[in-house]
Amino acid sequence: MRWRSFSRPMLSGIIAFIGTLLVTFIISYRVYVVGKRSELFLVREQAITIKEKIQNSLKYSVSSTRLLAFLVEKDLVASDFESLAGQILAENHSIDALQLVEGGVIVKTFPLAGNEAAIGLNLMDELHHRRAAEKAKARNSLFFEGPFALKQGGMGLVGRLPVYRQGKFWGFSAVVIQLENWIENLQLVQDSSRELYSIQLAKINDDGSETYFSFSGNEIPTNGLFQKTYIEEGDWNLYVSLNRPKHLQEAGLFFIFGLIFSGLLGGFVYQKTAEPIKLKRLVSDKTKDLEVLNHKLENRAKELSRSNQELEQFAYIASHDLQEPLRMISSFLTLLEKRYAPKLDDRARKYIYYAVDGSHRMRQIILGLLEFSRVGKNEGTRENVDLNKVVEEVRLVFGNRIKNLDASVQVSTLPVVQGYYLPLIQVFQNLVGNALKYHSKGRRPEIQLTAAEEGAFWKISIKDNGIGIGPENFDRIFDIFIRVQRKEEYEGTGIGLATVKKTIERWGGRVGVESQVGVGSIFYFTIPKSAG
Repeated sequence: MRWRSFSRPMLSGIIAFIGTLLVTFIISYRVYVVGKRSELFLVREQAITIKEKIQNSLKYSVSSTRLLAFLVEKDLVASDFESLAGQILAENHSIDALQLVEGGVIVKTFPLAGNEAAIGLNLMDELHHRRAAEKAKARNSLFFEGPFALKQGGMGLVGRLPVYRQGKFWGFSAVVIQLENWIENLQLVQDSSRELYSIQLAKINDDGSETYFSFSGNEIPTNGLFQKTYIEEGDWNLYVSLNRPKHLQEAGLFFIFGLIFSGLLGGFVYQKTAEPIKLKRLVSDKTKDLEVLNHKLENRAKELSRSNQELEQFAYIASHDLQEPLRMISSFLTLLEKRYAPKLDDRARKYIYYAVDGSHRMRQIILGLLEFSRVGKNEGTRENVDLNKVVEEVRLVFGNRIKNLDASVQVSTLPVVQGYYLPLIQVFQNLVGNALKYHSKGRRPEIQLTAAEEGAFWKISIKDNGIGIGPENFDRIFDIFIRVQRKEEYEGTGIGLATVKKTIERWGGRVGVESQVGVGSIFYFTIPKSAG
């Protein structure tokens, strides 16, 4: 009888309320798990980024100590130490001093002023110096001791690289880095993220204990969400902690809303018990929508993570692994030319010039490729952009070239579009720059910029009377690294038009060219009139 006392609408409402509440609980738990996993991922990414910054800042020390080791191996210390050390410090502001340690005694330091107290110091007289030197020798690589109190004052790090001459251990080449300057130059956390993370770097002692020095915060963050990463260059542990995790708060808020929703749904079922099939379908659809949305969010997070990792890896290679050998080639060739200038004939100087020029052009290609990879990243805020102002900005950039070529640049009234200001400047700069670069030698350059409506798009055209392009190359010139002109006649990397195409197509537009060899070209692109 008591069971029968429950009316059918009441029973249906209770069943709907409990079922929806259960689904809410499951989804809330999922939000908690996914949120915690995402925040842990952010902490790990931040730790990896900071570790890479620290290691990158120390890479200059690797090349510097290797250069000093080269002097020792070739017995050039007496003649070239001062000049080479001065050049290294001028190019690497992260290093404060350079040293040569013969056996265990510091015999050379640059600059000498302010570092006199270090000359003659025997590393083997102090236990912690001796152990650090032995570690560097055992590893046969650059190893950093510290931070510790320097003889010349202040706290710092000293990196030592074992040096061998004629197969026998000679001593160490070393770099000295002031701790305060190093931390300031690293700029580990941007202003927008300064309150999000706490960062500590701890030195691992011989007994397994840790001595840490603070980058931000006052204690090693070993509670909550944190990531511990080992840095072998100095036997350090890097700790990165998220100060205020939000996954629990977000899951709780979702559950509260889910609870309210469950009550409303129970009342609705109570009133609409005559339509159980329709209501069941509605609840099922809502649940599926939530699952699909959650699945899309997870996939999007994975795509963004993969894209960011690829871009960071590329930027790391382009800015360090590729550029560092080029800088070393250029530095050594310049040093060779300066050191042996009286002994070089014109042909030797010409060869050195070609080598240095080749390294500079390779660096331009690397930087252009890096710029191409960054298209679509950090574009800024979408806004109303007056293309007339954009063109005026570009004309100022090419002012001297236009004057020297006596070029005519005519601009009709251009529209205001919804877009991004800086990428649009880059598009016009590439197209107008090409029109000036590929002008015909025998006539005055004439460039015309016009705009026409094409449905929901504006078509922007840049016409010139330059050397023109054959029809077989109309599509190829927009591919990366494709150049149809000889590099001896026209400089460039073959990346500019590829960047234009990638930028315009990201906005839903298209690019193209109409041209006739010896007559001129019309490059055009379309851009939406408004944000779609």
